[in-house]
Amino acid sequence: MEHDQPERRRIVVDGSNIATEGRSLPSLAQLDEAIRAFLEEYRGFVTTDVTVVVDASFGHRIDPSEVPAFEQAIEHGEMITPPAGAVGRGDGFILRIAEKSGALVLSNDSFQEFHVERPWLFEPGRLIGGKPVPGVGWIFTPRTPVRGAVSRSVTSKSKREGRAAAGADAESVDSTGTSSGTEGSNGTGRVRGGRAMKATKATKATKVAKATEADETAQAEGAPAATKATKATKATKATKATKATKATKAAKATKSTKSTAAKAATAGTDTHDAADTYDDVGKPTVGARAAKAAKVTRATKAAKATRATKAAKATGASGTTGATTRPERAGAGTTDQDTTPVQAGEALNEPLVFLTFVANHPVGSAFDGTVVSFTSHGAHVDVDGMLCHVPLRGLGDPPPNKARQVLTKGETRPFVLVSLDAARRRAELVLPGVGG
Repeated sequence: MEHDQPERRRIVVDGSNIATEGRSLPSLAQLDEAIRAFLEEYRGFVTTDVTVVVDASFGHRIDPSEVPAFEQAIEHGEMITPPAGAVGRGDGFILRIAEKSGALVLSNDSFQEFHVERPWLFEPGRLIGGKPVPGVGWIFTPRTPVRGAVSRSVTSKSKREGRAAAGADAESVDSTGTSSGTEGSNGTGRVRGGRAMKATKATKATKVAKATEADETAQAEGAPAATKATKATKATKATKATKATKATKAAKATKSTKSTAAKAATAGTDTHDAADTYDDVGKPTVGARAAKAAKVTRATKAAKATRATKAAKATGASGTTGATTRPERAGAGTTDQDTTPVQAGEALNEPLVFLTFVANHPVGSAFDGTVVSFTSHGAHVDVDGMLCHVPLRGLGDPPPNKARQVLTKGETRPFVLVSLDAARRRAELVLPGVGG
């Protein structure tokens, strides 16, 4: 089936991802086959429209027989690798090329860590995926990036930083009522703090004007008038001060009354006994202090009982007492690093996510997962929003020293489910062909 493109565009190929699709190690032959099949199906593209990007380790992971052809492709510019130290490594370099040239991206990766800074990834038709189907050949289809655990984490962090920046901007309003160095596109940068400052300035200016007017009137009428104005001003100030003092005392009395009533209720008495709970100077009586101490003791005992109940439930669910450890199933002569003690009740996923995963994937089933992070004893893989664990023993026999020797962060690989841990809502995966 041919796809007619509405306009001439470029296509950036995630070479490492496509070359590893359905495989444990990348294949240069598979990558070449995929590009040829794509150009055959999408007749709107020609060879010069294709940019193939592979990561820096690609040449070390392909079959030795393919190395000469790979080096020749690099030399002729048919493939490129990201510069050393590129931010975001290969994925960031691919998206930067696509963003600058308006190109489509051929990859099965969802680029989750870039969802905030590259929202165009969600534009219809901007991301295309491909898989080799036995007996059929390569099948290409438009994709929508998957919003997994990494995407949600990056999005939440961006929102928190945005709120913090907005708060800092509001506090940085200068004396002119405009935002210092944070003006908007309209050039005004007005915020609420600026309007409040302007209102305060206007009030001060009005008071100064009234004082000046009174001064001039007094001078025109002579000293007696000035004396009258002064007396009137003093009388006004005295009246305001008296009102303010009364209001302050009333507020304090109200707060004191509320505080007394609340403390009386807390000590186990009603508001009618408040006078018996506090002495003449407002300090708690001996009885009140004893009641408060008794309440604290009861609250402490209740908290301990609650924790004990939760611990008992967790122990009953996991079938163990105290800390739970992962089973040791390392091969002979190797140490299984995945035996770090985990406290009972510690969970890796939300209950609904775990139950949905269990319903859709029975033990022994195979499916694709995206590598999202590495640990000292393996890696975490995202499967439809469920965070699964792949121990080192599930990556080879004998197990590798590090998961990075076999897996690449962000790549999508096939995995097999070997066990489920309901108490901690975890799932253990292995690579196909590797013993669980």
